[in-house]
Amino acid sequence: MLTASCKLKLYLPGAVSLKDKRKIIKSLLQKSKNKFNLAAAEVDAQDYLQTAVLGVVTVGNDYRYLQSVMDKYLNFVESYPDFSVTDYNIEIKSDEIF
Repeated sequence: MLTASCKLKLYLPGAVSLKDKRKIIKSLLQKSKNKFNLAAAEVDAQDYLQTAVLGVVTVGNDYRYLQSVMDKYLNFVESYPDFSVTDYNIEIKSDEIF
C-alpha cells in the first residue's frame, strides 16, 4: 500500500476576517474531497488571517497514479483566484502493514 500526502501553504490576500478565511478554506476542502476523493483538512495556522496550511492524503497501490493525482490536485488548487500557493511538499511512501 502506498500513501500520498501533500502539505500546502496558502496565502489568502482577500481574507479580512477569520470568517472570510474559513469560508474560502471550507469551500476548497469540500471541492477537494468531492473532485479528487482525498482526505483534506486545515492542519496549521488556523489563527492567522491570511495564511492557511492544508494537509491532503490518499492511498493506492500505484506510485505513478498517486503522483498524477497529487499533480492534478496541485494544479486544481493553483487555479483558484482567491489565494496563491506559497509552498508545498508532496510525499509518496510505502506503508507495509504486514
